[in-house]
Amino acid sequence: MQAFTGRRFPLRAYGGVWAGQLRWGKLTHGRALGVLSNPAYAGVYAYGQHRIVRTVRPDGTVRTASRVLPRDQWQILIHDHHDGYLTWQQYLDIEAKLAANRTNAGGRPPREGTPLCQGIISCGHCGHRVGTRYQARNQVAYYDCMGHRDAARGQRCRSVAASTIDAAVTRLLLSTLTSEQITLALDAAEQVQQRHTRAHRAAELAVQRAQYEADRAERAFAQVEPENRLVARTLEARWEAKLAALTDAKAALTAARDCRPPLPDRDSLQRLAAALPRLWDHPATSAKDRKWLLRTVISDVTVLSEHDSDQIHVGVRWHTGAAEGIITTRRQPDRTPTGAVELARRLGGVLSDDQLAETLNAQGFRTGKGHQFDVKAVRWIRHAFKIRAPRTQCLGDGEITIRDCGSFGVSGLTAGRSPAREAS
Repeated sequence: MQAFTGRRFPLRAYGGVWAGQLRWGKLTHGRALGVLSNPAYAGVYAYGQHRIVRTVRPDGTVRTASRVLPRDQWQILIHDHHDGYLTWQQYLDIEAKLAANRTNAGGRPPREGTPLCQGIISCGHCGHRVGTRYQARNQVAYYDCMGHRDAARGQRCRSVAASTIDAAVTRLLLSTLTSEQITLALDAAEQVQQRHTRAHRAAELAVQRAQYEADRAERAFAQVEPENRLVARTLEARWEAKLAALTDAKAALTAARDCRPPLPDRDSLQRLAAALPRLWDHPATSAKDRKWLLRTVISDVTVLSEHDSDQIHVGVRWHTGAAEGIITTRRQPDRTPTGAVELARRLGGVLSDDQLAETLNAQGFRTGKGHQFDVKAVRWIRHAFKIRAPRTQCLGDGEITIRDCGSFGVSGLTAGRSPAREAS
């Protein structure tokens, strides 16, 4: 619909003044779904895709509704009936993509956000879906178990930084989708395609054989004399059996044609696998593109963590049915180096914040985030580790502390007063 913004789309008018005429208007969402789900654009004639269902309500009224039937219950399905705009395999791919985009039916298409495993990750303790939340302060993404909605979340269900899981899954993906692995996968795909080709050819021969048997039974029934009723009934039953066998053979041929996998081009796929790490890290590659690529080969991800350990067990299940486990470490918070803390404890009582920052930088220390020390970082160390500042650090010229005031006594304080002040 976004591609057709500002463009006109053909609409066939049904009924009214413009009945049967071609009109041009705006492409709507319903019209786009109707075009994508219509098998006529794939050169297929289909009849009986819907069924009218009538139900009687308790008040006696009749409710009529149209129910969509699965493809195996369609009354008529004729392939290559006319010239189509796309192939039957492309139509099946579009149908599968539309089904995967239906979130109300359990689909988890890529959504907005940077977490790669969003929507396909689940908790290994309670089995519930793991959602995504963002920390409001710095917008850091976390994977959090959603078992609290059904009161099924346990103490072992923990949240984890999304970057920790995404980095481990990305390393596994890039180490698996190599040129060598692609070559092995294509060799296996060629063997599978050859088996499908043999099965498809066998189904075609079975249809030809069933058609020949049905035509032969029809000719035998047509040549019988009407007076021979017993023979006519026997030949008619034989003909009906041959027609039923022909219908089953055609259904088997359709199933073999539908499940035949398309084989991609070997050279282009190997070049793509060789350039995959560079394309994955390219700035023009969006997070949604990475999610689509991840979902192409990975079915779901399971996270299992323990309270007494920082290790996280990540289970990855591929679309082929194979499963693989990864062990990663929970990301620790940014911590100030121990040597910097010890130096600040030793010199914090005699050096000012500026002097202590210069000393730490001269010794080669850096903050927990890898930056140089400044006054703000030094003040945070003093606050976090209870390191006192020098007593005279905040005193100006001519100022003394309260403790120093007590050592002077009353006479010392009054000695510095002016006569006017004394009189007052």
